[in-house]
Amino acid sequence: MSKFCESCGAPLSSPEMQGPSSKYCKYCTDAAGKLKPRAEVQRGIAEWLKTWQPGITQEQAIKRADHYMKAMPAWAED
Repeated sequence: MSKFCESCGAPLSSPEMQGPSSKYCKYCTDAAGKLKPRAEVQRGIAEWLKTWQPGITQEQAIKRADHYMKAMPAWAED
């Protein structure tokens, strides 16, 4: 069974995504394994979205990241 980051959905089975937390990837946590603030993670997801959707604006990417995050366990109650 694959394990995924509860914040962004990245595969934790991939060594380059693993960080100090067993629940979150290295991009969603600080050096101690604590989940980064929502806005910081949202900006990271927006940048990731723009890499494979190059025609979208920053505002669209932020909005899509927000929508995506609502489905993730770490942010479902926000």
